[in-house]
Amino acid sequence: MKSYNDYDAIGYENSLEIDHNKSMLIEDRQFISLDWSKVSCQKNITFKRCRILNSNFKHARLHELKVIECEIYNCDFSHATLDDAIFERSIFYDKDNAVGCSFYRADLLRSQFNYCNISVSDFERADAFQITINNCKAQGCNFKFTNFTNVVSRTKIFSCAELTNSDFRYSDLTGVYLAKCDLSGSKLVSVILSRVNLEEADLTSTDFSPSQYDGIKLHKADLRNSNIANIDIKYIDFSGVKIFEWQQSIFMESLGILVFPEGKDGLNGH
Repeated sequence: MKSYNDYDAIGYENSLEIDHNKSMLIEDRQFISLDWSKVSCQKNITFKRCRILNSNFKHARLHELKVIECEIYNCDFSHATLDDAIFERSIFYDKDNAVGCSFYRADLLRSQFNYCNISVSDFERADAFQITINNCKAQGCNFKFTNFTNVVSRTKIFSCAELTNSDFRYSDLTGVYLAKCDLSGSKLVSVILSRVNLEEADLTSTDFSPSQYDGIKLHKADLRNSNIANIDIKYIDFSGVKIFEWQQSIFMESLGILVFPEGKDGLNGH
């Protein structure tokens, strides 16, 4: 399999001069092995229709970065400050080499990913309070211990995230706190939800079928209109969970109770 390191680098740039105090729009350019580690920009930088390969953004401070209609392959944003960043209609997944990008321990406060492919990307231990991931393909991502919370005190923890209408199949969300967060319309199939707090979360219209859910908290979660499978409610606190009437049979079967429509087997409801 051909990697990007094997490509003819003609047409690619490996450096980019910036004015740290001025906003910049960078359009229709290609970069390979760009080293922006520890770069600090006080003004907004926008990449539009760019292609960026094998580049280093570790520890960079890129407040309000905008990435629009770009291809970002095998890039390292670990420990970067990306608060209020906007990523739209961009691809972060290199399908030829099956690798994503790293946002390990990045500051993603109030950042937005809209209509992006972030599959197989690493968000482990990132700060992601008030993040938006909407209409994205996010298969196989690592969200282990991603921080979606704002800790006010030892007894007051607020979480805020919109993880909506996105495909999170095969992703790992171990140990995250998403109480009262919006996950509506998302595919949560074969995901790892070990020790995940989803109390009072909006899970409406989701495909909810985790592969692991030990220690999950679902108290008062809203699962109305969700396709639910592989859940044994005998081991979960399901008190206050909201469902529609047509979903009852799923949980009855989990308890070993078979639900028949009235009149079946000639009983006619008696």
